[in-house]
Parts: sequence; structure tokens; C-alpha cells
Amino acid sequence: MKSHFRLHVFYEVVQRQSFTKAAESLHISQPAVTKHVRALEEEYGIPLLERKGMIIHLTAAGEVLKTYCEKIFSLERQLKFDVDAIKDNQGGTIRIGASTTIAQYIIPDVIANFQQKIKDVNIEIKSGNTEAIEKWLLEDIIDIGMIEGDPHRGGLKYIPFLNDELVLVASTKFDDAKDNNITIPQFLKKPLVMREQGSGTRKIIENELEKRGINEDDLNIIMYLDTTESIKRYIAASPNYAILSIYSILDELNRDKLQIIDIDHLEINRDLHFVIKEGGSIGLGQRFMDYAMLHYNKK
Repeated sequence: MKSHFRLHVFYEVVQRQSFTKAAESLHISQPAVTKHVRALEEEYGIPLLERKGMIIHLTAAGEVLKTYCEKIFSLERQLKFDVDAIKDNQGGTIRIGASTTIAQYIIPDVIANFQQKIKDVNIEIKSGNTEAIEKWLLEDIIDIGMIEGDPHRGGLKYIPFLNDELVLVASTKFDDAKDNNITIPQFLKKPLVMREQGSGTRKIIENELEKRGINEDDLNIIMYLDTTESIKRYIAASPNYAILSIYSILDELNRDKLQIIDIDHLEINRDLHFVIKEGGSIGLGQRFMDYAMLHYNKK
């Protein structure tokens, strides 16, 4: 059992890049953290971590151990969930508010699998943008939110569960879209379709562009549409462009309807979040969150 706990200590150091922060997270002393990591290195007979200034680096052996830790911890989570499902297999209703991308492209298969694990579960999905979902949570209209935007509202707790990439896409039907790599100045000239005000996707895009000194007036926006699906259909039939979640276009990429256009020195990534009321109890909703985390190997 000591060896197993040491794996958790090692992994916490790697994740937090700090012996001090790992100690705080695990509620043990920093010398104890150091002792556990050294004991692992003695057990395996090879260094696992090395310091370069203030930065902690994994050795080749450390990389291998980190990979196995993730596999072991994932199996532990799966075991706990499956045993809990047998022990307390009670149904009920979960009210979820999900932003468009999540509701349409990310959670349907998670919900289907969850309902096979937990019998007699009714899941109600209400779709809306980030601002609407936060409002519904505070008004107790939903139990759990799943949003694309940045955490920002008081009284709510935000829990990241999946990393998403936003990419520039264009139709494969038009010669103008055949250059799969463009510069930022070229991007600014492209006719662009954007999501509506209040969209989490739009806010993430705006924030990332602002970091590079680009505001909305610098973009060649020709239209605003209120759903990802309408944007995809429009872009597939036109010589225009849009920035969309990679998860939302997988089918179109496979069917060669849309293509990704890389922009030099511009990557837009975001964490998709669960949102719950601070200090609130969500009952069966916690089981669903646990399962979604397990599904995406984030917890």
C-alpha cells in the first residue's frame, strides 16, 4: 500500500510541478513528499525527476511511470464507479443545461452509456449559451451546467472536464480554401461567420485575439449565426470561413466537406466546464459528472 500511495505523491508532484503544492494538496509535509519520491526512485533504481532551476522535469523513466500512473488511476476510478453502480443503483432525474457544442457533439454518447450503467435515470437537456446556463443554475431551473465559456460568475463552481481546440474551417468545394496554412494578416482578410453575442465560443475567440492586439473591428465578419450547425451548413456551401470546435466538425472532416486551415502563431484552446451552484447538492448529478470525467479521463 505504501508503494501505491507513493505513486499518488509522485503524480501530484508532476501535475503541480511543485513539491510544496503537492504537499498542500495531499495534506502532508514537504519533506514527506520528498521522502516518498526518493523511495520510489530507490525501488526502481533510477531517477524519476530532475530539477533545472525552479522547474521540475521528468526523466525518461519518470515519463514511463507517469503513463502507468494514469492507467492505474483510471482503472481505480472505473472500479469505484462500477461497484457504486451495483451498490446504489437508484434512478432519478438529472436536469442539465448544456451549450450547443457540448449538447450536440460531446455528451450524447456519454449520456447513453451512463443510462446503461445506472438504471431508471431520466436526463433532461436544456440547450443555451453560457450566459443563459449560468442564469438557469442560479434560478434552480437546472442541476448542472456544461459550458464552453470562461468561468466568471460569482456563486458558481466551475470544474474543467475536457480540453477543446477551436479551428478555422472552410469548405473543400472552393479553390480559394485549398491553402491549408495562412498568416494572421491573411486570416484577418478572410470573410468570417461568427456566433451570436453571449456565445461561450465567441468569447473565447475574442479573448485569444485580444491577446494579440486584434479586436472585432479588425475581422472581416460578414454574418452572425446562432448555432454551430447553421454555421457548418453555411460554410460547407460557401467560400467563407468560421472558427469552430474540433469536436463539432469531425463528421464533416471524415466526409471531406470541411477542412481545417492552420493559422501561423495562433492556436485557440479552451477547457469545457461543468458548472454547479457553490455549496449546492446535486445528488445523482454528481454520479453523472463522475462518469463524464471518467469517460474523458480528466478526474
